[in-house]
Amino acid sequence: FIVIACGYFVPPIARVVASMHDYHFLGLVFAYLVVMMLVIGEIWPLREEWAQADVGAVDMTPWQHAGKAGLILVLLVVSIYVAFADLSVL
Repeated sequence: FIVIACGYFVPPIARVVASMHDYHFLGLVFAYLVVMMLVIGEIWPLREEWAQADVGAVDMTPWQHAGKAGLILVLLVVSIYVAFADLSVL
């Protein structure tokens, strides 16, 4: 948050940010945050490895019709594409 706030409101940094596109600035902020998290992880690692514990709040049984539904969706998308495509250029 501080990096984004400085980028938009601190005059010397704001001039640099104003010269680039918003997506480039946000990409730089993302890269900075990833590097910062990796550095913090190296400097202060956890004492024990963190593991996600499944509490069983949601039933994760695979749906028996998932493959059929996926195939129907793919065929639907392809048929919509063919219906609206200009096939005369092929």
